[in-house]
Amino acid sequence: MSGVPSEEAEPARKAFGDLTEGEREVVREALAAIGRDPAVGREIPGWRPPSVEYTYTTPLARDSAEAITVVYTHTHGMGVTVVHYFRDPQVVD
Repeated sequence: MSGVPSEEAEPARKAFGDLTEGEREVVREALAAIGRDPAVGREIPGWRPPSVEYTYTTPLARDSAEAITVVYTHTHGMGVTVVHYFRDPQVVD
């Protein structure tokens, strides 16, 4: 990630290890987008300020219904904490 400081929580590190190399590449691209603009994700309501929790979902391939979702929190001035990565079998946007 570039721009915004980031760290991975332990569940995210473990989940990353379970992904295939292709899925990891999708995650790296997602993290680059999040690093440029943490608000790029979809906000999860109910989170208490100053932190905001988001999900960012990106397809595994252009024509695929499968995706990878990144769950993360952003605290302005402090950075992003990646909470988890998971495979989404079907994405409806």
